[in-house]
Amino acid sequence: MRPNIILLVALITVSAGVLAAGCVTPGENVTQPTTAPAATATPAITETATPLETATSPATEMTTAETPSTTTPAATTTTPAATNTTAPAATNTTTVAAGGTATVDLSAKNIAFNKSTITVPAGADVTVNFDNEDDGIPHNFAVYTDSSATDTIFSGETITGPDTTTYTFTAPSDPGTYYFRCDVHPEQMNGDFVVQ
Repeated sequence: MRPNIILLVALITVSAGVLAAGCVTPGENVTQPTTAPAATATPAITETATPLETATSPATEMTTAETPSTTTPAATTTTPAATNTTAPAATNTTTVAAGGTATVDLSAKNIAFNKSTITVPAGADVTVNFDNEDDGIPHNFAVYTDSSATDTIFSGETITGPDTTTYTFTAPSDPGTYYFRCDVHPEQMNGDFVVQ
């Protein structure tokens, strides 16, 4: 029964660490969790490798096995330090590395944005290069605290296409998932504005 309790405590600790470090969406450049060796009933925690070592105490025994670039402790509840990861820009996602500024290229065509997720560093000076490709149709870019769109973080001027404009604003200093949309077409044109 004791190994099950250790397993449960380790799993809860690792889960809390993942949540504290920030959740990521599938496909981002992250190291996926590894599985524990079949001989043990404890979770695997990936950390930087150190030389192979075995420590024994009167109450418990902990063995650390070395792999090419990771170490798997047998019964530990430590969580590795969070690392900053950046996903390559996909068709519908923009991720910007940590820093003081972020530039996002965003376009509107056929009453749709070309991105459904934009990720920027907390407190960054954000520049959005906006291209409205819809002939005779007005669009803008606005960021809100959530999809209710009651608390405005930034609301850009509406432009009628075809036209381009540049919006600049400061991202929220608190990490989290916010909401962006076109105020003219909020149901069709919206997405997640992620602050890390």
